[in-house]
Amino acid sequence: MSLEDALSHHRAGRLEDAEAAYRTALADEPENASILHNLGVAVAEQGRTEEALALFERAVAAEPSYASAHFNRAGALNALGRLDEAAGAYRRTVALEPDHYAAHRALGFLWMALDRRDRAMDHFARTQELRRGDDRLPIAADSLTKTTRGKIGHDAAQFRYLASLGKDKGRWDTLARAYDAAAKDIPENGIVALSVGQFDLLGDSFNTPFYVRSAPELPGGALSDAMSVSDDDGIATIDNLLSDRALALLRRNLLESTIWSDFAHIDGFLASYLEDGLASPLLLQIADEIRTAFPDRLTSHPLTQGWAFKGIRGDLPIDIHADDAAVSVNFWVTPDAANANRDTGGLEIWRGAPPEDWEISDYGQDIARIRDWLAVNPADRATIPYRENRAVLFPSRLFHGSHAPDFQPGYGNMRINITLLFGNAAT
Repeated sequence: MSLEDALSHHRAGRLEDAEAAYRTALADEPENASILHNLGVAVAEQGRTEEALALFERAVAAEPSYASAHFNRAGALNALGRLDEAAGAYRRTVALEPDHYAAHRALGFLWMALDRRDRAMDHFARTQELRRGDDRLPIAADSLTKTTRGKIGHDAAQFRYLASLGKDKGRWDTLARAYDAAAKDIPENGIVALSVGQFDLLGDSFNTPFYVRSAPELPGGALSDAMSVSDDDGIATIDNLLSDRALALLRRNLLESTIWSDFAHIDGFLASYLEDGLASPLLLQIADEIRTAFPDRLTSHPLTQGWAFKGIRGDLPIDIHADDAAVSVNFWVTPDAANANRDTGGLEIWRGAPPEDWEISDYGQDIARIRDWLAVNPADRATIPYRENRAVLFPSRLFHGSHAPDFQPGYGNMRINITLLFGNAAT
């Protein structure tokens, strides 16, 4: 078998065949760093992490400047719980390849696991720069050249909101008018490519973090002393999660910052992610403190992802889905006055866990699969009504979705939900 055969098997997902072909090729060139690396990847994908690590280390020894081998060595060390060594390997990766997006992203979460959120923030800032900064990579190209009418309308409303705060009013009013003009030629539904004329109207502002309201860490902590917890068979409802100061700062950051870049994931919603603008010193502090506040559930589970969704249509739900993690924490920051129905707008959670081998693939595709499974395996539902500064903590594998949202129109009334994921689904 040739190396080309090995690569063909690997691309097709025939991992055992790929491994055999790589080993045949390696017998002829035992110190070939590329073959060692690719064999390590194939072995790691079959769950043999220790063996993969040894192969990556041989690849690094054969070619010390091989950035991908350092990166995958770091991933194996991380999977084995050797976090300090993993951090060193990821740092070596970015030293060799400063624009290595995946290594910066991994370092963001790894530093959180090592209780160094200051260093995590540095790497989340770098991932955002690589996505949307002056030296951007093509990672987020679609979201910088395409749009929806809802996204443009949201941004115009955000600029008018910023104008209402008084500072730089003329600038924000001008931007709002430009976005209103660009929106006229965008259809009500669907994602469209921006025209040259629309780019001229929007300028360099479109879908970039050109304005970010600071959200610094708070001395003395961000969680509320008045926090209360009620537990219903493993589903915990947490009221008064944040202190008044933390809630006000976080809400201001989310309302004012131009970080709502994802318009393609769920219809009627915009999203922001830790690696794409959502991360702030305050939010990372909150994630750390939530983990500390619930040691029985979270101490063994580091932060693995975080996002925020904003409902630009007040009546649309996030449909039923599961999260790819061990524990999910959802919390809400929009004032209660925005919610037209005090009994709804929160979260529904189905108590029946899916099979252990249930695979999460794609939000849109999973909805039908989940509903089909629940039709055969009915489960009780827990319904948690919406409340400002309320959080819900629950096993990520449980199916869940929004409960009948009915929020008032207006920019400040848009429902904002923050999700923090902890641990891996298999743990």
